[in-house]
Amino acid sequence: MRQIGTLSRNAKFYVVATILQGFANGIWGVIFYLYLNLKEVGYQANFISNMFTVGALATGFVALPAGLVIERLGTKRALLIGLTANLVSIVQAVALQPSVLLFASLVSGLIGTISWVASAPFMMENSTSEERTFLFSVDWAIMIVMSVLGSYAGGVMPDLFNTVLGLPTGENASAVGYRFALIASTILAFAAVIPILLIKEKKMHERRKMGELLALRNIKSGWTIAKFAIPVGIIGFGAGFIVPLFNLFFKLKFAANIEEIGVLNALGNATLVVGTLAAPPLCKRLGKVKSIALCEFLSMPFIMLVTVSPNLAFAGAAYVTRNALMNMAGPISSTFQMEMVTETERATTNGLMVAADNIPRAVTASISGQMMTLSDYYTPFVVTTITYFMASLLFFTFFRKAEAQTAKASCEIVH
Repeated sequence: MRQIGTLSRNAKFYVVATILQGFANGIWGVIFYLYLNLKEVGYQANFISNMFTVGALATGFVALPAGLVIERLGTKRALLIGLTANLVSIVQAVALQPSVLLFASLVSGLIGTISWVASAPFMMENSTSEERTFLFSVDWAIMIVMSVLGSYAGGVMPDLFNTVLGLPTGENASAVGYRFALIASTILAFAAVIPILLIKEKKMHERRKMGELLALRNIKSGWTIAKFAIPVGIIGFGAGFIVPLFNLFFKLKFAANIEEIGVLNALGNATLVVGTLAAPPLCKRLGKVKSIALCEFLSMPFIMLVTVSPNLAFAGAAYVTRNALMNMAGPISSTFQMEMVTETERATTNGLMVAADNIPRAVTASISGQMMTLSDYYTPFVVTTITYFMASLLFFTFFRKAEAQTAKASCEIVH
């Protein structure tokens, strides 16, 4: 808390926006696909995976252009534009027609990606080298803490709304309670516009010519960016098989109800908080590259344990552990990427990373949805484990000697 007090004014407002978005995302993440799978709504895993695919493809293909737009507009404007995607999400909460749902998912992915791509460059601009890893980690941790609360809230809100309205709850719950919960989450997320509006950019952003950006003349570290993108793309390919459909997997294989799934999400995120806050000291001890590779390698056995576990308790424990290990090095990885490229190419680099992750993830999520519709819950996890191993090994091979080029002080935390 003392270190948070030392952050810049802009960084503090950004953290407030993260609090609102984290809570809203926790609610939405738990219940949206479960809402689509309700008997009253009637969609199966194959269509739900296609919903994810459309949004992820939109995110992937717009990420690079978004990075170029951010280079021209500046990060504050980009964050504000991206937050308007929450208004589109309201359509997803109330529409039942397949074409409308798919189109809304597409538009939401297109717009929301802009703020996603702008986040890392914004934090780089508004932090010193000494506090940078801390800001990335604490922002990540706060997002997770609020997701814990949101996940728990998402697990109880639908039945709570239905009870108040005198509608069915439990296994045959009315979709009305789900819709109210989803709308509440989008309103909370959109409220993040307020702290972003209070941010004061330190300097006027250079309005670069769009022709230069489209020609990628700002790219000076092409091979370095490619070495980041290759492992990211392979991980995205593997993650698409299981990560978007975890909640449905627990429901379909273990007959988990929404409260149990909400608790699992909350526990997964709560454990991740501990890992995320431990990431900067781990980085200081081992270095960024070794920390990232170690966390990813350790997570792999737990991926398979999720699907071979005999019951929900064992599968949930493996899920929680895997979630913490695979994601705890996320802020270190983001910091490392931003430090390995020049200031003028950070937004473009982040856009390329988002594209590399989301495009293959979109394709494999659709394949996995078909598998789970046919009750194949084993093959997706095998593929994910293999691809994670390949990606982690490649990342370590590419960067095991590169870390010496970055400032060692960036791993340190000011006390």
